[in-house]
Amino acid sequence: MLSARLCVGTLVLLGLAGALAFSEHSTIEKSFVQAQHECVAYLNLPKHRLYQYLVYNYSNDAKTKLMIRCVGLLLRWWNSDGVLNEHVIAQYFRPDLADATYCERTRLCIANKAPEGDELCSRAFETFQCYLQQYGELVNCPKIVPLGDERLAETMHFCLNVLSLPLSYFENYTSSAELFLATDESRCLLRCFVIRTGLYSDHNGPFAHRFKLQFGPPSPDANDNDLEGDYCVTRLRREGYDECSLAARSLYECYYFADTLLPTFERILPILKIVMATESAATAMNSSCCSANKIKHSE
Repeated sequence: MLSARLCVGTLVLLGLAGALAFSEHSTIEKSFVQAQHECVAYLNLPKHRLYQYLVYNYSNDAKTKLMIRCVGLLLRWWNSDGVLNEHVIAQYFRPDLADATYCERTRLCIANKAPEGDELCSRAFETFQCYLQQYGELVNCPKIVPLGDERLAETMHFCLNVLSLPLSYFENYTSSAELFLATDESRCLLRCFVIRTGLYSDHNGPFAHRFKLQFGPPSPDANDNDLEGDYCVTRLRREGYDECSLAARSLYECYYFADTLLPTFERILPILKIVMATESAATAMNSSCCSANKIKHSE
């Protein structure tokens, strides 16, 4: 409990201001306490509720259930359709090292107390209670929050602009995983994206933990050995690739690109099309307005 208290104390001293903490690039870190503070504000709950929640007093009532679901949505362990992301919620709890059955007990608890078909807020609340009672100690230090598709699309939009690439290039690349290895532009676009999202750095290579947090555990037939992944990247470094090529080949050969990043790119492409079409329309409108004003002034 000491580490949790220290983290809570630090957050209180900071006034709990700025609930989003940007650690690097687009990476977001947020603690459970910060998320609670935000959700109490969003739901316009009385302040005494927040003080109750800070000491783990979660009453079984409608407002608390709303708050817990809100926290799960903010920290992205709970989807809007009621799907639990076990790999995300797990990082907010510290199991007892001597406890070998905490996962099994937690899943059994959820199956009994929060079955599919129950009302979403009740399921979110009961699921959290199962983790609180069965999984381990609640940890209140900030943890990395997986990025949603809107933020991922924003990141790709940024990289396209930085590298002066049209959307059509990205759309073409997403048709095949191999195309991201094919050209300097595609390799550098991929490198920009994974650096910006905090999944990769030139110094460290891919961050295995962040990959699993963002995309979930790999498929059974994919390489899930972090040491093998590191060895694979080290081997590629020795081959003398430039930075963009090294990033692209590391992701493609060592970190199951086709199961993680490629499906993500396919999902965010429609979002990018809407955003960039809106931008183009706005730019065209501004240009026509400027031209009209010039004509008026000349007259």
